[in-house]
Amino acid sequence: MDKQRILAYWQAFFADLFVGTFKRFFLFSLAGLLLGGLGWFGFDLWVLEPADGPGWVENLIGIALLFWYAGFGLIHGWISGLVHIVSRKLRQTVSGLHDLLDLMTREVIGQFPRFSKNIPKEELAVKFENTGQDLKNRMRLKGGLAGWMGSWVFGAILKGLKFLFLDDVVEELRKTPSDQLTGRHIEHAVRRVGVEVVLSPITDNLFLLHVLNGVLLILTFGIPFGILFFL
Repeated sequence: MDKQRILAYWQAFFADLFVGTFKRFFLFSLAGLLLGGLGWFGFDLWVLEPADGPGWVENLIGIALLFWYAGFGLIHGWISGLVHIVSRKLRQTVSGLHDLLDLMTREVIGQFPRFSKNIPKEELAVKFENTGQDLKNRMRLKGGLAGWMGSWVFGAILKGLKFLFLDDVVEELRKTPSDQLTGRHIEHAVRRVGVEVVLSPITDNLFLLHVLNGVLLILTFGIPFGILFFL
């Protein structure tokens, strides 16, 4: 168990959380605008130019459609970018949660000379929170808005792990006599909890949101063509 490697992983996670998120959000927004521009160009090429109408009417319709396609292109780009970013960070979170929970469990259990079933959950919770605070301080997530947000997100992760630790991991560990408890038993208990199960339904639903966003993109871009078709 390499504590420094785990700390480095989460430091890199939070460093990318803000700068990387801004870059990806910008790229998806730009892609949405480009798609909107292509939709507007296609409508102008295939519908407005062949039409024999007054020039000012075509210009008015063209301006209105430009706002339509650019606006909805940007909105769909934002939604797609947000879903992609959340999915990516959740996958990265799952990759690091197991090692983090394993480290936290070893650190907390190691503070007791003899782990037993009689240790109150309240005392275990305090030890877990103190250990998490120490890790947070070691990660140096302070300074500015990014540091504050990173500290808040990491704190939320630790709170979620605390409930897994108290309700599941500890119950698994209590099945083993304290004089026989080893690092292998701790690793087995953490694996039995399966932190991946907590987030996998969320990532599956986010994929469905990608599909739904794509369908809505087609519908919103096709509405102007549909209106003309039924007129």
